[in-house]
Amino acid sequence: MLKQVLLSAVCFLVLNSSTAQTAKTALQFYEEGIKLQDSEKYTDALVSFKKAIAKNPNYKEAIYSAGWTCNELKKYTEAITYLEKAKALWPTESKIYLELGYANDKLANKTVAIANYNKCISLKDDYALAYKYLGIIYYDDEDYKKALENLESFIKYEPDTKDDDVYYRKAVSENDQDKTDDALISINKANELNPNNVKFLNELGYTYYALKKADEALNYYDQALAIDAKSQIALNGRGNVYRKLKKDPTEAIKLYAKTLEVNSDNTNASYWTGWCYNDLEKYADAIPFLKKVIELDNQYVSAYTELGYSDYSLKNYDDALTNFKKALTIDKTELSLYYSGLCYIKKNQKSEALKMIVELKKMESEYVEELQQLIDKM
Repeated sequence: MLKQVLLSAVCFLVLNSSTAQTAKTALQFYEEGIKLQDSEKYTDALVSFKKAIAKNPNYKEAIYSAGWTCNELKKYTEAITYLEKAKALWPTESKIYLELGYANDKLANKTVAIANYNKCISLKDDYALAYKYLGIIYYDDEDYKKALENLESFIKYEPDTKDDDVYYRKAVSENDQDKTDDALISINKANELNPNNVKFLNELGYTYYALKKADEALNYYDQALAIDAKSQIALNGRGNVYRKLKKDPTEAIKLYAKTLEVNSDNTNASYWTGWCYNDLEKYADAIPFLKKVIELDNQYVSAYTELGYSDYSLKNYDDALTNFKKALTIDKTELSLYYSGLCYIKKNQKSEALKMIVELKKMESEYVEELQQLIDKM
C-alpha cells in the first residue's frame, strides 16, 4: 500500500511538472532564453527561444534572438534562416541586418554581408559595429581606402574602444594611403593597448621607415626580433632601412640573407637582394635571385623588370626584352617601356623603339624626351 502511495505521489509530481512546462507562455520561454543568453549558455538559450517560437511563430524578438544565438554558436546557415524571418516581421530593426551581415560574412557571402551592414547603417547611422565589420571586410580585401573610412567611423561612434586590432588595421590602411603621421598615432595606440605584439612593432618599424626615420625604424624592428627572431617582416624591414635610408646595399644584402635563412622562398627578400646587386652593378649576381622570385610568383611584375635590367646591363638585349615583355603583359609600367626602348635602340630597331615612345607619351612619362633624343641619334 505504501509503495502505491509513493508511486502515485511521484506520478503526480511528474505530471504536475509536465503541466507546468506546457503551461509556460512564449514570453516566459523567451525571458528564460535571455537569461541563459546573458549567462553565455547559448545551447540552452536556443532551446528556450525555439520553444517560444513554437508557442508563437511570429514572435519577432524570439526569432531574432534565436538567430543571434546561432551566430554565437557558429551555426551561421541556421542563423540566416531565423534572421531572414525576423527581417520579414521587423523590417526596420537595424540589429537584424547587423547579424545577417555577420552570418553572411562568416559564410564568405561578402556582397550580401556588405549590403546588410549598409542597410543597418541606413537605419541607424551611429551603429558602430556595422562600421567595424565593414572596415574588416574591406581591409581583408585590401581596399584600404574604404577600410579606413569605416574604421574611422567605428572609432567616432565607439571612442573608448579597447580593440587594439582596429587601431592596427587603421594604421595599415593609413600607411597605404600615405597618411603616415596618422598611422603613427594609430599604431602607437594599438601598441599601448597590447604591448610586445610583434605585428604592432613591425608596423611601427614600417611607419618610421616611411617617415624616413632610420634609427626609430630599426629600434622597433629590433624589438620585434627580440620577441620573434624569425620575424620575416622585421628582418626584411631592417634590410629595407639599410637599402633605402642608409644607402648601404651591401649591408642590406646581409640582412635579406638572414630572412632567406628563415625562409628561402621569401619573394621580397630575394627581389630586394637582386635589386641591391643591380645597384652595386653586380648584375650577374642579381640574376639568380630575381629568377627565384619569378619561379615562386610568375606575376611579380617588378622582378621581371629588374631581371630585364640585369640582362640589359649585361648587354643580353634579347633576354632583357623577353623579361620586359612579360612584365608588360602583367602591368604596363614606364620603366619596362623605357628599357624596352633602350634595348631596341641597342639592337638598331628604330621602329620598335618608336612604339615605346608612343606608349610612354600616353602615360605622360618623363622618359619620353630622353628616349626620343637617343632615337634621333640613330
